[in-house]
Amino acid sequence: MKNLNFLAIALIVSLSSCGGGSSEDANSEDQVDSAASEAAATPKRGMMEVDLNEFYVNATIMVPDESRGEQNIAMNDFGETRIQVGTIYDVIIAEQIEGDLNTFIQALSEDITYSNEVIEQGDDFVLFKSSIVDSHIDPEFHFFAIKTVGGIVYEIHDYNVEGGYAESVARLMLESVNNMKANKTAS
Repeated sequence: MKNLNFLAIALIVSLSSCGGGSSEDANSEDQVDSAASEAAATPKRGMMEVDLNEFYVNATIMVPDESRGEQNIAMNDFGETRIQVGTIYDVIIAEQIEGDLNTFIQALSEDITYSNEVIEQGDDFVLFKSSIVDSHIDPEFHFFAIKTVGGIVYEIHDYNVEGGYAESVARLMLESVNNMKANKTAS
């Protein structure tokens, strides 16, 4: 019940921070980074701020604190940064090489193993449900995002070798990613 209340509050906060006018100047991306920084500035209960600089990602992200499980952050042989906290948080961050969100969503619709349904889509993310038709296996929830942080474009997604996550867990990871902020560079 506490998790449900936390997620409801987190969803309200994230939805209420989505308003505002549009700006077509070159600084609009910086304004988005700034807004995300302000939203992520206050740690939420059970979350902690983690600096990813030593893993070649010049950003800070909010992740569950170690009361939710052991924290492990590492860079793999593919140049991806993997952030794990227990069994409830597992995110991969990599510099984007090619593709875009629309290409990813198109690939979801062409998947021959899973039936994928987009649950929520933003300008730079998609939350989706994957299920096997006529299967007794529960649906899995995943997210995929393309985020520009500090002028670098990253591809970010959940990871789980044993399948996906419950919708609430996928939303928690996505909220964390949506509130990533660029680290201030030394002047």
